[in-house]
Amino acid sequence: MRKHHNKLYYGRFRHKTEFKMPGSLMFYPTTDEHLVRIKKEYPDAPDMTRLADFILQNRRQIKFRFQDRKAIFYTDHKTSLSLIDNFWEFWTGSETVDPKFAGLGKNMIGCLRLPHGKFAYQIYLKKDTHNILSYAEIETLRNFLDSNAENCLVTNRDVVGLLHSKHPYFTGGYFYVTSEKFLTPIYMMAQKAIEKVIKFRKVKNGSNKKTKG
Repeated sequence: MRKHHNKLYYGRFRHKTEFKMPGSLMFYPTTDEHLVRIKKEYPDAPDMTRLADFILQNRRQIKFRFQDRKAIFYTDHKTSLSLIDNFWEFWTGSETVDPKFAGLGKNMIGCLRLPHGKFAYQIYLKKDTHNILSYAEIETLRNFLDSNAENCLVTNRDVVGLLHSKHPYFTGGYFYVTSEKFLTPIYMMAQKAIEKVIKFRKVKNGSNKKTKG
């Protein structure tokens, strides 16, 4: 499933349901043939065969992905309730997203909570920024971020290395700012090295509901 998962449940699939299921990685590849094979080869694993059956029966009405030991489904409301009923012991949480987020733009992501609680923008730097910006320009950017620590956050290891000259190469990375007013000075300092800016849009008035998690 290649489509970005944030876009899936802002349109047709507005209910996200997560499960922590041992053995979920065995479902790759997720073709019908492989799911049928799982049912035949693991008759003593009822949870796995039930999950395989569910996907086979509902493939056209759902989107899903497996990540680590998590099984994540994007569905309508009725199907999400059916999932929870069938796999209650593995259920870790659900989200329902406001329909108004169906029109989110390419570089906008809707969310229940802003990254680290308050950062509305994520700024990505190009992978060869160490060649694009001079040492003085990188130092200026670092000083700006340091002097505005309450509104600028650098957690990406590669960006930390770039700003403090810890690594000879830079393979790409990002940092956060709280509001649009910090974008202008950053653009003035490093526009030629900025790959993209992601804006996080928070669901308001409790319209994004999350349970059990």
